[in-house]
Amino acid sequence: MTSSSPQRLKGILLITVLKAKKLIKSDWFGENDCYAVLSLEPLSTEAKVMAENKKQQTETYQKTQIHDGSNPIFNEKLVFPVSEDLQTLYVQLWDSDPDKDDLLGHGTLNLIDDEQGGQFDTNTNKEWLHTANIPLATGKGADGGTLELVLHFIPETVAGFIGKKFDAAQAELKKKITQQIVSKMTDAASDKVRGYIGISD
Repeated sequence: MTSSSPQRLKGILLITVLKAKKLIKSDWFGENDCYAVLSLEPLSTEAKVMAENKKQQTETYQKTQIHDGSNPIFNEKLVFPVSEDLQTLYVQLWDSDPDKDDLLGHGTLNLIDDEQGGQFDTNTNKEWLHTANIPLATGKGADGGTLELVLHFIPETVAGFIGKKFDAAQAELKKKITQQIVSKMTDAASDKVRGYIGISD
């Protein structure tokens, strides 16, 4: 049963798309114009016309900028809010073309696989950071290279704590700056400033 009410945020999954290796060459002339697509929901592997394939990014579907070559370095961070249990991360590498984009490779990362010792599990209150090399397959099932990622999960409890620490640090800094300004005033001016900003001896 689905609900229209917003789900509680469990945390944030930060994924840094580092680089891809040994992608197939899609174009007869020139280099691949690659971009990576990451999704928390299954993706179609059918080549689509450019306008259809480049759909809007959402909380569950995001993509990188375009980078050239068969071994592109992306080094881009994507942010996914986590509101429910995640089982699989879906990845695709595409070659951008004027008429239609070509699928270079696709793969998945099981986020709750026991073989990984549950290291990618987002159903936890603990912060974690891990790298992952995802093997890619071409649309015909052949070896399509690999995609290297860094996954960093920050649970809601930790994110809240970081926010509170930041707010406290900002308040302390503001207080110190105010005190420095006041101390540089003459005694007469100092008293006026203190009264104005509500600082008592």
